[in-house]
Amino acid sequence: MKKKYIKLNPFITSIVSIFVVMVLSITSYKFFIKSFEELESEQNIKNLSSSLDIINKKLSYIDSIINDYAKWDDTYDFIQNKEQSYIYENFREGTNTLEELEIDFIIFTNLKNEILFTSTVPNKYYKDNKHLVENILTEFSGRKEFVTIYKDKIKDDKDLSKNKFYLVKRAISNSDSTAKVNGYIYAGKLISNSTLDSIKKVFNEVKINEDTYVDNDITLQSEYLKNVKVKVAVNDICSCLENTIQIYDDKNNYSMSLITQNKRTLIEKGKNTIFYYNLIISLFVFIVLFLIFRNQRLLENYNKELENEVSEAINSLRDKDQLLFQQSKLASMGEMIGNIAHQWRQPLNTLGLLIQKIEIKYQTNSLDEKALSDIVEKSKMLTNNMSETIEDFMNFFNPKVNNELFHIDDILSKTLTLFSARNNLCKVNLENKLTSKKNIKGSKNGLIQVLLNLLSNASDSMKDKEECVIDLTLEEDDNHLYIFVKDYGSGIDKELIERIFEPYFTTKFKSQGIGIGLYMCKMVIEENMKGSLIAQNDKDGATFKITLSFS
Repeated sequence: MKKKYIKLNPFITSIVSIFVVMVLSITSYKFFIKSFEELESEQNIKNLSSSLDIINKKLSYIDSIINDYAKWDDTYDFIQNKEQSYIYENFREGTNTLEELEIDFIIFTNLKNEILFTSTVPNKYYKDNKHLVENILTEFSGRKEFVTIYKDKIKDDKDLSKNKFYLVKRAISNSDSTAKVNGYIYAGKLISNSTLDSIKKVFNEVKINEDTYVDNDITLQSEYLKNVKVKVAVNDICSCLENTIQIYDDKNNYSMSLITQNKRTLIEKGKNTIFYYNLIISLFVFIVLFLIFRNQRLLENYNKELENEVSEAINSLRDKDQLLFQQSKLASMGEMIGNIAHQWRQPLNTLGLLIQKIEIKYQTNSLDEKALSDIVEKSKMLTNNMSETIEDFMNFFNPKVNNELFHIDDILSKTLTLFSARNNLCKVNLENKLTSKKNIKGSKNGLIQVLLNLLSNASDSMKDKEECVIDLTLEEDDNHLYIFVKDYGSGIDKELIERIFEPYFTTKFKSQGIGIGLYMCKMVIEENMKGSLIAQNDKDGATFKITLSFS
């Protein structure tokens, strides 16, 4: 099941990654598009304000021109004396005064609203200009001064742009405004598509329209236009942002609407930017995934190779351990045979003497029952002793007993007896500082073997000394037993002290050892006894310290 999961893992990861990329793309699209839309909205408001400024500048221009005429003494005199020379000099037929002033018509009236002069409007709807003048005077005669956009009441579905005007009314006085008002000037500029060219510099397309909306998005204010409402919409046909600018006059009556259109260049650039951004991110993610899967495959192969190498190394170590144990076993068997031979040598000599004694007594006829019984008892004692020796050594080399409970005193006498059987040249000073009878858990015979090995190594370190003395000290605390084996040899070389527990490492001649004694001692103490074995130099020689836990 685990192998199947590992095989499916790249597939699942790819699906999850594609899902994450899709979510990231959608999220980033919405985020960036929202940002671009906000920028577009801000820019659109700036463009609307700029358009409104353009209209206000036109109104301001007409207002300033007409205000100059209204404060001109010649105009004031004309209203007073009705001298046509004023008209002839300024507005006679054939002159281009109105064109130079960028206005289409001008009307002079007195305070009684009587028309003193009206210019000709070059428009097919107003060729006699009476209707236009009548509408203006009827609607505005009661108001003193204003600047507004005027929508005439003439309706024509063919061309609605012909009846919208910038309209200004100003009271006529003298240059220093000391004279009383004696009349009014009305001036107008026809709003047509040609008059919107300045706004076309802000928007791609501008046209006059009659559309109105109740739910508007923006309300704008300016010096002359106090209530301009804007409806903003997206026109999918032209892929542009469309504004319906609804303009009201100074009395808040609807005058006209302008339709402006701007290509959504920012949004299109934003979409392209988002597309390339998401494409780069997606490519990056898939490249990373590819590298991850590729490295994962390489790691799997490396892991398999490493597992094989580790398995081979472990098997090799196991073989070496088996070889070590076999060599240790053979070495122990050799030691056991040597010890048995040493232990049996004296009893066998004694048995030989007893047998000779029987023969001598038999030949001399002095073998009586008492003498024979005495010889038999001694022989039995010797053979029993020899049998006990074999049993002791067999128990010592029994590998099955590794979980016994015992006290250290139980092994001391046997350890010293076995050591004395091997070596009767060294004196062992036993210093037992124990006060409790706490038990130890582990391999009893293993601990005997460790102590014998340490005593034997201590003896070997002093083979060149005149006197061989080994200190065997026992100490304890609340939880631990400490065994110290100290020799008075030359100590352990500082460069070698950290390697003495390695297998096959020895400072002896090959005929004297193969370097597994201390390695086996450390394994017995650490693995079978759950303790520790360390070596250290002191001023008189070397000391080996065994630490065991009380059960």
